[in-house]
Amino acid sequence: MRDYGECNYETKTIRVNPRKRDLLNTIIHEELHRQHSGWSETKVKKESVKKEQSLTIAQAAKLLKKYQRNTNDE
Repeated sequence: MRDYGECNYETKTIRVNPRKRDLLNTIIHEELHRQHSGWSETKVKKESVKKEQSLTIAQAAKLLKKYQRNTNDE
């Protein structure tokens, strides 16, 4: 995957590229795409920054853990 992340609107699934920087913002960004498919890219970018800034450390850790690769599944 070349991009930071991607959203599949049909299946409502997202994938993130862990090799890119700013993983937390990418997860938030792609989740916003999934939840609000009609939003422009500009709005998603703006809202993802706002949401990231409002997270507590515990909330950020929980979100990152949700997307952590499970090595037992490989």
